[in-house]
Amino acid sequence: MARLYILRHGKTELISSTGIDFDRNLVQRGERNSSQIGKMINDHFPKPELIIYSPANRTRQTAELVEAEIKDTQSIDDRRIYNAEAETLFDVITDHGFDCKTVMLIGHNPGLILLIHMLMAEDGNRAAHNIIDYPSATFAELVFEAETFGQITRDSGVLLKLLRPRELTTSTP
Repeated sequence: MARLYILRHGKTELISSTGIDFDRNLVQRGERNSSQIGKMINDHFPKPELIIYSPANRTRQTAELVEAEIKDTQSIDDRRIYNAEAETLFDVITDHGFDCKTVMLIGHNPGLILLIHMLMAEDGNRAAHNIIDYPSATFAELVFEAETFGQITRDSGVLLKLLRPRELTTSTP
């Protein structure tokens, strides 16, 4: 069963020192939430074989903090994730995660919300949450009947979990 974790980057500064969106950094709360999510995954979820993230500062920093808690996983950045639409994100996860069973994608809205809707089967919202509310550091878990990401299709996923930062604790299962 293929498993996808989708994480929106942690809370960021409003404006970077350069004035360029790509250069925005995490603030302290974003760093804390990112580490909490990494610990939660390490303690309660199957570890991702691969973490794929946007090379923007905030997503790279989020990925580094998550990976520090999970350990022993590979990671790669892909510029296509920055400001991507759902179709592009789908291509990213299937290209890089083709042979993987568990993949984590760290990126940006609105693409992440659109990807979840594109991947979720019509009756696939087991988390029973409104997916429109997807603030920074929100974590989603989707599963698919396919064995690997090379076999997943649109409209086939089941959303098992949706955790927003206000719902995070280090013991969240």
